[in-house]
Amino acid sequence: MLYWEAVKRNKLRSDIPPSGPWVGYYLYGHGGPRHRMKLGLVFTGDGKIQGDGVDDVARFVVDGFFNGATSQAIWTKAYVGMHKVEYAGFYAQRAICGDWTIARFTGGFWIWPEAFGQSDEAAAQIELAEPAPPVLV
Repeated sequence: MLYWEAVKRNKLRSDIPPSGPWVGYYLYGHGGPRHRMKLGLVFTGDGKIQGDGVDDVARFVVDGFFNGATSQAIWTKAYVGMHKVEYAGFYAQRAICGDWTIARFTGGFWIWPEAFGQSDEAAAQIELAEPAPPVLV
């Protein structure tokens, strides 16, 4: 393998978000209380995102795509036996942030690898609400 091919391949690998436990929150709209979520995500070299998680609505599975050239992450969060939510965001500074959409509703989100932690002050601001009733679409 040529040196520059090896450098390019290693650079592309480092541009992929780390697989493993992720944490974060979503918002209804772009303000108000932060609703925590925990995810187990796998990012593959061919751009797939797969995983599962739980939030204040229910357990869910994740299936999507990561574009290393643009750092864009797009996935579907499918609540088990319930509705689906579309997520789209960008990976920057060790986090993915963007917007979620379901029917005509939208809001923001921010997730990061659990190993990177979060300040105590920011963690204290995250509120866990009781599970919300399912949204029928």
